[in-house]
Amino acid sequence: MATAVLGLQWGDEGKGKITHLLAASAAMVVRFNGGPNAGHTVIDRGVKFGTHLLPAGAFYAGVRSVIAGGVVIDLGILREEYDAVAKHLTAHGMSAPRLVLAENAHLILPYHRTLEDLEGSGAKFGTTRRGISPAYRDKAAHVGVRIGDLLRPQQLEERIAWRLELLCREWPNSDELRRVDARTIAREQIALGEPWIDGIADASLVVGEALREGADVLFEGAQGTLLDVDFGTYPYVTSSTTLFAGIASSVGVDSGRIERRLGVTKAYQTRVGEGPFPTELGDETGERLRERGGEFGTTTGRPRRCGWLDLVALRYAVRLNGITELALTKLDVLDGLDELKICRAYRLGGRNAREFPLSGDGLAEAAPIYDSMPGWSRLGRPASWNDLPACARDYVGVIEEEAGAPVTLLSFGPAPEDTLRRAL
Repeated sequence: MATAVLGLQWGDEGKGKITHLLAASAAMVVRFNGGPNAGHTVIDRGVKFGTHLLPAGAFYAGVRSVIAGGVVIDLGILREEYDAVAKHLTAHGMSAPRLVLAENAHLILPYHRTLEDLEGSGAKFGTTRRGISPAYRDKAAHVGVRIGDLLRPQQLEERIAWRLELLCREWPNSDELRRVDARTIAREQIALGEPWIDGIADASLVVGEALREGADVLFEGAQGTLLDVDFGTYPYVTSSTTLFAGIASSVGVDSGRIERRLGVTKAYQTRVGEGPFPTELGDETGERLRERGGEFGTTTGRPRRCGWLDLVALRYAVRLNGITELALTKLDVLDGLDELKICRAYRLGGRNAREFPLSGDGLAEAAPIYDSMPGWSRLGRPASWNDLPACARDYVGVIEEEAGAPVTLLSFGPAPEDTLRRAL
């Protein structure tokens, strides 16, 4: 069965752990969106990894890992991750990961990061400043450079030179842009991509064939629904689609073949960077959630803003993605709180609203309306659903009722074994 793993908040929901768990039984894992602005924390054989581009399938022998056309790729970051994981696997008697790169995936080049600094967009919107937005903008403006260009060195150099010429016209006073050399960049990119030259392919064909054969294909999403470029809290969003619907265009396959849509949400809410956050806590409880949850960005190390779970946002994300089941993470972080609050509606424009606003400006005006629930002392390591404290079961039950989808995976720690699987 094909499965899509999708974030239902502002990213950082724990998708890395969930995809790593599910990848063990997959034949293929496909990363379909975003770039190295997304970080997944994975614990494999007792070793902690922070990955940004490498799909979760890379940790398992025999699993093909695909980076699809909707992803923007920094080959330097990918090479660093690949070499680290390959060394890790070799130490355990396994071969290096099998990686397929979509020929039509776009490259993040050094001048993209320079351009983000020149524009100041990183500071204004709280981005990771890794050149993501300029790379996607080049893609849309038909001036991007793609993975397939690595196979044609002369064309690669010419396309980089053309883009640099245009940028120098736009930023005539930038000494940094004038110092960039197209030939040097082209040679660096070819050297970085050398391990996967034979793996550059039509990823839509590779993945489509696997789906037609009935293989277990796992689609790995990055960021979260509320960061989607169209349906997120605009303008505080990422530069690509983060929704289930984006799989069709990003990978080039019939998404109707993907029967299982697993949405990942924390038991509370977090956000990194700028943008409205109705349930944010600026008090001791918020700090407690941050410290107990280890809420610091995988990509940047920035502290995450923390708050109570927002069911208005969760219902919205479930609806947009057609979620069939939920993975609830970090339930253990709520241990020891006497009272829990959960947002079921907003006070917005003088009325109670149960629907999520379609812009960041609208959300900034929303005041959360809370219900209170009793907390529990400690989850421990439950072996079954009935081993959970009664108040924890009630809390999960409210989430299921509001979301309209069952919780089938419950995570209460970072290690793979800190997971409770629940049959439908």
